[in-house]
Amino acid sequence: MKALLWKDTKANIEKIIQNAPCYYGIDYIPGKNVSSGYITTDKSNFEYEVKISSIEEFKKSDKVLLKKKTGLKAIIKIENVRKIDKIPLSDFKLNENLNEIKTFAEGERFVVDYKEKDEASLSNEQKEVMDDAESRGYHIPLSLADKLIKYKKSLPEDKYEKLLKRIDSELKKREIDPYEAVGIIAAQSIGEPGTQMTMRTFHFAGVVEMNVTLGLPRLIEIVDARRIPSTPSMTIYLNDEYKHNEEKVRGLIKNLENTAIIDVADIITDVGEMDLTIKLDKLKSNERLVTLTDILSALEKIKGIIYNQMDDERILVKLQQESFKKLYQTQEQLKSTPIKGVNKISRAIARLDPKEGAWVIYTQGSNLKDVLNMEGVDATRTYTNDIIEVENVLGVEAARNAIYREAENTLSEQGLNVDKRHLMLVSDMMTFSGAVRAVGRQGISGRKSSVLARAAFEITSKHLLKAGLLGEIDPLAGVAENIIVGQPVTLGTGAIDLVYKGNKK
Repeated sequence: MKALLWKDTKANIEKIIQNAPCYYGIDYIPGKNVSSGYITTDKSNFEYEVKISSIEEFKKSDKVLLKKKTGLKAIIKIENVRKIDKIPLSDFKLNENLNEIKTFAEGERFVVDYKEKDEASLSNEQKEVMDDAESRGYHIPLSLADKLIKYKKSLPEDKYEKLLKRIDSELKKREIDPYEAVGIIAAQSIGEPGTQMTMRTFHFAGVVEMNVTLGLPRLIEIVDARRIPSTPSMTIYLNDEYKHNEEKVRGLIKNLENTAIIDVADIITDVGEMDLTIKLDKLKSNERLVTLTDILSALEKIKGIIYNQMDDERILVKLQQESFKKLYQTQEQLKSTPIKGVNKISRAIARLDPKEGAWVIYTQGSNLKDVLNMEGVDATRTYTNDIIEVENVLGVEAARNAIYREAENTLSEQGLNVDKRHLMLVSDMMTFSGAVRAVGRQGISGRKSSVLARAAFEITSKHLLKAGLLGEIDPLAGVAENIIVGQPVTLGTGAIDLVYKGNKK
């Protein structure tokens, strides 16, 4: 069902909350199927959810709360208002492509149904295999039940028993012992091969202008949860209509690349006449599918200038307030004025993937939200190496998977084999709080409950002084703090207390 989305003031929202259920006059006529609404105060994040029971034409009445004094078109009946966790605009499929809600819009919220595989979802054959194994004293995971069906039918009874015994033995070998120091083992397992990593970059298809940071610098970026990676890039997969059509792929690339005026035209500054001339470069403009009309549309957004088309190639730009400083500033502004393309994506190339036999686009720069909304893009597979952007657009679970995938790719590219469980532990620790946090001082290590553990990591005097002023107590439950005070750590064999009772005489 479609929802009504609108921007409102905090004063109006408070009135609605106090008077709900109530009638609310708005300067917009919603569609017939609208039964709910979401209100934002900052144009992009929705903080309130409302239930709408009816919509009718606006008629002035003392019982109706007004959004504003003039231009009202409809009355909606709001049954209740509920404050919710912020929902970004990207969570809605809108009728039009909007970056923010200035007044009203309508859209459907994307709903993802998560289903956990459990015994209720298993087939009868899978249940029989698991029940049979249970009766023999073996606990088989759900993931193996399907594979065991054919072996139960094809193998003799004694060999099938041996297979179950072998599976049980292998599973027990892989179990973690109680009080195992999994964090230290994971740190060693990633840190040791990390010392063998080189500091280098990788070039896309021999194109020098496009490169991706790999090796040790990339691993450091991942665990530090850098807000902006040094070389953000995207891998864009295409849907069936586009992926085999080279002409459509080239057209999509032109629409992807962020084209500024300086990329397709020369800017000539005349200090004597105090004006600027934009001269279109036919070769560059044809390559990027840009016309003089596109440049004129881009100039409409610049304030303080007067422009006029002189001929098919030139546009004359004059200043409303003439000065040498303003002339120079306008020249620099014109150079970077965007004409078309997706913001932040400076370059894009297409390669024919031999595995899929289809075109795949690689970009320098990343803008996941806008790219996913483009026609021809396969939104289920398109990927960016910017982990924070993945979190903002797709959520923290997707960011967790991105951390694991990026770390695994970085290590495997160097020929280093690290057990995936160690990488999973790191990605879990970085995201379990509901947001991506760095491993270092600003994140996980800096927020430990132990005073001595924080002091041992960085800025010792600051942590000890603050703990002394606040009267903090250290329970000595971790590794670092017990080593500092010189007693056994409470892990492994140190987690067990042995008490000796002598023979009574």
